[in-house]
Amino acid sequence: MHLARDLFDTPLYRCQRAPAHKHTRGVHCLLAVRVIKSEVFLDRNAPEPKVGSGQALIRPTRVLIGQADVLACRGERSSDGILGYQFVGVVQQADDASWVGSRVVGNPNIADLSSPLARRGLANHDPERAILGLRNRDGCLAEQFVLETRNLTKVPDEIDDDRAVFASSLAAAVHASQIVHMEGKPFITVLGEGLSGLLCAQVMTKLNASVRLLGTNAHRLELCAKWGIKHRHLDDVGRRQDQDVVIDTTMDPKSLEIAMKMVRPRGTIVLQADPIPSLTAVEPIDYAPIIANELQVFGARCGHIAEGLNAMSTGGIDLSGLITKRFKFEDAIHALRTAQDEEQIAVIVDMP
Repeated sequence: MHLARDLFDTPLYRCQRAPAHKHTRGVHCLLAVRVIKSEVFLDRNAPEPKVGSGQALIRPTRVLIGQADVLACRGERSSDGILGYQFVGVVQQADDASWVGSRVVGNPNIADLSSPLARRGLANHDPERAILGLRNRDGCLAEQFVLETRNLTKVPDEIDDDRAVFASSLAAAVHASQIVHMEGKPFITVLGEGLSGLLCAQVMTKLNASVRLLGTNAHRLELCAKWGIKHRHLDDVGRRQDQDVVIDTTMDPKSLEIAMKMVRPRGTIVLQADPIPSLTAVEPIDYAPIIANELQVFGARCGHIAEGLNAMSTGGIDLSGLITKRFKFEDAIHALRTAQDEEQIAVIVDMP
């Protein structure tokens, strides 16, 4: 994860020292990681969430720290509340008893099903939607949290928690592959060796494509070697406009310019990454190649969680080696700090 400055170079990060699990006016309090106006702290007096109709009360077992979590901590994404949007957990309570006791993962986008976009099957794009842990809904970095059962998917028994927690990220990689119409055996370049790039490279390799991943981190490139995926250092590759598809997972404006130089005329560029705020380039981007070479440029975000789980079960996706650090829940603040280290691929919080 490439961030400009140390997450903890400010006095905003602290651990609230209030006693754990107090009962205040009859309300059972829980432990949670909360952000308020960019101040992040371990809240030992978070109120127990209320479960409404159509919702489930979930006890998380694993939480994957995402880029949006870190940006919310830094104030680069507006978010006040409990953090966390990527999880695997166990349902404790629900209207439908068939959910209780089930291990689940979930879509963090919570839309009103009556909204115009939701009625068109585009609920993930509803501008008024709530987002777990990021917008108008407390997240999963807590001992318990609430999410709509329609957003949940049950985890097959053969997929353990350490793999299931990647369901959302893998679903996004599968979604990126579905955006591209591929014929024959296309040449595909993946830019970026973060979690998104490593998963996209694996998914694309399974689709009868000639895939290479370009990056600058030697350790990440070694993972590609283990998986049998072609890989090169970014600076060792020419810009010959010979790639059918370039998938840019970096969200770096300079990387988009590199993609435009690599893709063939009438080729395709896919911009795929975690949901983060719009980025403004320090220098303006020259979009002339998009017009001159008649390029197709697609955005890719999220995906169907069930497809991520299916890829784990049947797609031969290797998730070993992706968890580079793990922390206990009481050390979640340290986990958020560690997640900004560019040497880390995936930072996991083991929940109680």
